[in-house]
Amino acid sequence: MTACSKGSLPLVSIITPAYNRGSYLDETIQSVLNQDYPRMEYIVLDDGSTDNTREVLAKYTGRIIREKHPNMGETRTVNKGFGMAKGEIVVVVNSDDPLLPGAVSEAVAFMQAHPDVLVAYPDWNHIGPDSKVITHMQVREYDYLDMLKRYYCIPGPGAFIRRRALELTGGRDQAFRYVADFEYWLRLGLYGRFARIPKTLATWRDHPDGASLSHRGAAMAEEHVRLISKLYSGTDLPPEVQKARAEAFGSMHFVAAMACGTDRREARKHLMASFRYNPLGFAVSFIRLAFALVMMLPEPIGRLLIRTWRAGRRGRQKAARFLATAPGKKRRGVAG
Repeated sequence: MTACSKGSLPLVSIITPAYNRGSYLDETIQSVLNQDYPRMEYIVLDDGSTDNTREVLAKYTGRIIREKHPNMGETRTVNKGFGMAKGEIVVVVNSDDPLLPGAVSEAVAFMQAHPDVLVAYPDWNHIGPDSKVITHMQVREYDYLDMLKRYYCIPGPGAFIRRRALELTGGRDQAFRYVADFEYWLRLGLYGRFARIPKTLATWRDHPDGASLSHRGAAMAEEHVRLISKLYSGTDLPPEVQKARAEAFGSMHFVAAMACGTDRREARKHLMASFRYNPLGFAVSFIRLAFALVMMLPEPIGRLLIRTWRAGRRGRQKAARFLATAPGKKRRGVAG
């Protein structure tokens, strides 16, 4: 952060919705309070937790703004935080996804250098239950149409939002339980520019109780359908967004199929819809999924599958050459 007086720096509001994440919450709170940025307010909202969340929060009395309310879900809790926030810049930090050192200072400096950016988002680390890094995620440079056509949420953890973004669109749509953040980005992206901060500033924790793992099923798939249908129900969409409709619906149905988990009947329904909307996009998505599945296998198995495929390809090439030069083939080519 460049040297400047504390009074000239924008206030940053950090919001953490917490529901039964007491085992991870302490680490997350510490990651925020240990930031080197001097003008922050930290709002932690206990969404009716029944574990030790209350005891964890009690340790930080006077250092954070904390409230507890009956359970109403993450979307409503985040919106409550938006309403409480006084900062010029706002960021939602999930209770199990700690920030990395210097995240707030780096984000503020980036947003001050790019005053037209509504949302700035960083690269991040995928971590496990023990906080060890599983992989580093270098996110894509922002492109609204690419996000829409691929139905891929580009902003991830550690996305910083200007207050005027909230004034333009309000908060998250409370009709969505599982995909409210993505719906918000797609809605907000119609108003202004997002940009990638080319630094690793945040984390996303993968653990058995995580929402992305526990909320798979037909209900989550149905929300994806409602999300894109809501977007395209608008009457004042830009022409380029209107033209992307088939690709957006095709990609959405492919993602919805993956969200169905073990519900094969629903998954097949969405895969068929994906093909109908965008056959080429369906084929590309299917190939990407197959490649990703191979990459997730233990390394020896992945190598074996790749070697088997390559060996099969070489075998097919040899067979083709043999048939091309076989005696019978030659005789058919000779004038009689």
